[in-house]
Amino acid sequence: MPEQEAAKQAISPRDSVHSNRADLRVLLINFAMDRSSPVLPWQAAVADALVERAAAVHVVTEWLGDYVAPSRLTLDAIPRRPLGVPRRVGGLWLAVPRVVRAIERFRPNVCFVHMAHEWCYRIGPYLRARGIPILLWYAHGAVPWKLHVSAQIATRIVTSTPEGFRIQSPKKRVIGQAIDTALFDVPADRRPAREIVTVGRISRRKNLALLIEAMAKLVNRPELVATRLRIVGPELTADDRVYRAELDTLVARRGLEGMVGIEGPMTQPETAALYSTAALHVNVSGTGSMDKTVMEALSAGCPVVTSNVAFVETLAEFPEMLIEAPSPESLAERMAAWLDGRFAAEPGSLRAIVKGRHDLEGYANRIVVELQSLVDEAHARQRAAT
Repeated sequence: MPEQEAAKQAISPRDSVHSNRADLRVLLINFAMDRSSPVLPWQAAVADALVERAAAVHVVTEWLGDYVAPSRLTLDAIPRRPLGVPRRVGGLWLAVPRVVRAIERFRPNVCFVHMAHEWCYRIGPYLRARGIPILLWYAHGAVPWKLHVSAQIATRIVTSTPEGFRIQSPKKRVIGQAIDTALFDVPADRRPAREIVTVGRISRRKNLALLIEAMAKLVNRPELVATRLRIVGPELTADDRVYRAELDTLVARRGLEGMVGIEGPMTQPETAALYSTAALHVNVSGTGSMDKTVMEALSAGCPVVTSNVAFVETLAEFPEMLIEAPSPESLAERMAAWLDGRFAAEPGSLRAIVKGRHDLEGYANRIVVELQSLVDEAHARQRAAT
């Protein structure tokens, strides 16, 4: 079966039926448990959804922020500098004994590694010796060499789209994204202003300079001179901060002060409110994986324009939302077509792209199906060995 057709079947609504998995004891390893995180608030939401479907969940996280654990969920936060050693020089390896002790106390029957793939090989040999399978979620265009090692260790791999995990492996399953459709909903009084938004990390891979150059072309049209671009997102690295300064310089050089605002990070509720008034969300990211912000905008009824190849299948019914290899001129023309009404989309039809296929509830159900399958297979192997 072709990979794209397999992907469609994997994320169909019929596969997201809720089941009671009372025998699941899940060890969840992730980057952050922080509802206020500008980048990873959904990792906490996934943990909450899993604990509703499992007997118990124990989370090992690299960062604990704004989070209160529900019942049946326990937490172990790794120190910022394990034994005083910075993480960038291998400090997380020194946390392995602590993680092993947590596993011994919790006694999981399956492990779910959520994006933090390096933990597959940090604790994979120990888990394998204990007969505990590992499910890895990875959804990103980058393929570092360490991911190849993690792919060898993981028992099964799940991702959002075929482009989200670019290593060929029989272990791979495509299950869609996890958008909180309760939060990113279409407001009853949606009244979009002449406002374009882009949401995500301030990074060179997001091609924000291209978007600013397109805005310089767009506002030269008399009927669109009042259009505003809002760039929302955090700067996470030193290069991100350098890039932000370059963008500020470009805005000034193009005379776009007052028309382009670079606003820093927002919480998810603030982002949901942003989409309620935006006319258009634009994503010209070079990541090649399914950016969650595009799906969040669609869930909130906000049209999108994206050059990201990961959305070719998802947005096949809306070709006007897809733009290949945009230039400032072609991007400006496409944005203008949405702003002046040549293109339009009913908010409910946009939300339908996400609801039932890429929503948090369906994602959690599909993850649980995979976890239970791994546990059942492990039990079968144990029975066969006795």
